Amino acid sequence: MPKITMEQIEAALQKEVQAIDKSVKLVAVQAGKKKDCYRVTLLKDGKSGSAELKKDVIKRHLAGEGQGRQLRKALGKAVSHLSIKYAR
Repeated sequence: MPKITMEQIEAALQKEVQAIDKSVKLVAVQAGKKKDCYRVTLLKDGKSGSAELKKDVIKRHLAGEGQGRQLRKALGKAVSHLSIKYAR
């Protein structure tokens, strides 16, 4: 498997977030506190929230090994939490 760059990860996650909710933006992807996770920061209506995603799920998704459902589910939970937490 070729080396996956942070830019590729950010582009793929941005595409998935936009597919879930067009009003949510991906702000940052950073190494998480746990060694096998990425911390994803999302922004909606000026409010931010974050989620931890396993590196393995992201890498398998980018390699095309059918992990899209797990990635979408994890991002969907983060987006819905952000939407509920800051509902007007």
